[in-house]
Amino acid sequence: GAMGSGTARPGRSKVFNPYTEFPEFSRRLLKDLEKMFKTYDAGRDGFIDLMELKLMMEKLGAPQTHLGLKSMIKEVDEDFDGKLSFREFLLIFHKAAAGELQEDSGLLALAKFSEIDVALEGVRGAKNFFEAKAQA
Repeated sequence: GAMGSGTARPGRSKVFNPYTEFPEFSRRLLKDLEKMFKTYDAGRDGFIDLMELKLMMEKLGAPQTHLGLKSMIKEVDEDFDGKLSFREFLLIFHKAAAGELQEDSGLLALAKFSEIDVALEGVRGAKNFFEAKAQA
């Protein structure tokens, strides 16, 4: 397969490869995250929009205000389309594990309540980070 590299075209999200972009996540973790993403992508359009995120947070037991949901999306919405692609969804867990999320961020709640244990995956510092959160 002669895939030309270099030119990043707008449609590149189509060929997004989670295994190379998030090498710190194991294949099993990525499969789990993909399953979760698909579960909540009710519209089956490959995105989690505001309403789907709202439902997800309610199901996780961490309901958010409309404003809270918007700022959650904004935190990882790299293309500013107001919804989460699978890549942006993974970014939530990446940032949570790296300790890059605000204390009061809804994204942190999402990562914590999702029951997908990023900490177990040996993501650097994640375990202590979540334990510290639990103590707080």
